[in-house]
Amino acid sequence: MPNRYDVADVLDGFLEMDEAAFVDFLKKNFPFRYGVGIGDDTSVVKTAGSFQLITKDILIEDVHFRLEDFTLEELALKSLAVNLSDIAAMGGVPQYFYLGLGFPRRLSMDKTVDFLQGMAKGCKQWNVDLAGGDLSASPMMFISITVIGEAQKPIYRHGAQTGDLIGITGITGESAIGLKLLLEEGIKTGYFVEKHKNVNPDLQKGPVLAHYVNSMIDLSDGLSIDLNRILTASGKGARVDYESIPATPQIKEICKTKGWSEYDCVLAGGEDYVLLFTLSKENEQKMRIEHPGMEYYIIGEIDDNPGQLRVESSGKTIHTPSLGYDHFKK
Repeated sequence: MPNRYDVADVLDGFLEMDEAAFVDFLKKNFPFRYGVGIGDDTSVVKTAGSFQLITKDILIEDVHFRLEDFTLEELALKSLAVNLSDIAAMGGVPQYFYLGLGFPRRLSMDKTVDFLQGMAKGCKQWNVDLAGGDLSASPMMFISITVIGEAQKPIYRHGAQTGDLIGITGITGESAIGLKLLLEEGIKTGYFVEKHKNVNPDLQKGPVLAHYVNSMIDLSDGLSIDLNRILTASGKGARVDYESIPATPQIKEICKTKGWSEYDCVLAGGEDYVLLFTLSKENEQKMRIEHPGMEYYIIGEIDDNPGQLRVESSGKTIHTPSLGYDHFKK
């Protein structure tokens, strides 16, 4: 059973919590008896011969998306993909999912069909099954998905070791630029907007990386904040070389043209859904030999300075306005 706590004490501090403090509060007060619970990309339960992975994400209209920016098929695909990315981040393979859907009465039944067509497309594309769920009328649209997966060797956030290399499986910043174009300029199409709307979870790379890495997370809220989650969980620090992060010429050009901070987009922009991981130098060499075609980038190294993340460019430390997206920010 959960530990007892004084509700008044909780309410006194609740409004001052950031997202990390809230998660820490839940971990302390709601112990999980069946395996690893709150605090990683998924919960983990030991089963016969493997580990079951369970994850849930919610998407809420006008918080996580605007209906005017997506077709219902695109929205269904993205809502499923972001959950599947959590399974990949644990080194697992997704199997099936449950769908909770709040659907506004103002939308026609044709829109419901469009959404379900998107779900069916996702099931086929990513080889997962819809196992059940619930549907309700709602004043706004919300999507709640619970994915069940399996891993032979789950990879957690807390395993980073001093001297580990820091790797990333893809480009960061493109989704954030796409969101800026949507919100600030009303641009509905184009390369960056499509990168924001269409998520491709690294389902192939996750299980491969699980054989080599010590820690892993998917980038949902931003490179800096998600790397900090690994550092906090592992009691480590890190140095990142900005020039090693794969910022494309297109990112540099549009940031310069629009007057946006490239550092902020690349380091603090969220919803990239690529995998961030740490591994020993020996395992990185082994992985490079055994999987020569797998694309990834080494961007830094783990050190013994707990809680300190230094991002350097040309010998100078980079500072950004924020680490990334925090759901408790006002």
